[in-house]
Amino acid sequence: MFWTAIATAVWFAWTGMVWTYCACLIIGYPFGLISYLLWKKIKADNNPRNRFIPKILIIGLILSISVLTYLLIFD
Repeated sequence: MFWTAIATAVWFAWTGMVWTYCACLIIGYPFGLISYLLWKKIKADNNPRNRFIPKILIIGLILSISVLTYLLIFD
């Protein structure tokens, strides 16, 4: 489950920046939600490797919001 959560978090970080026709709402954000739910399920293991998942999700969210802000201001 850890690798699935990592894969979906990375997919969210990559595709969360695609705001063309709001595509990230369809191709990015559902995977971010799935990754977050998987992380919530496996975080009780207290495994040190589980701390990477929320970091990737936060980076993806920051990238997504910054691209959206840029598009709203300069486009």
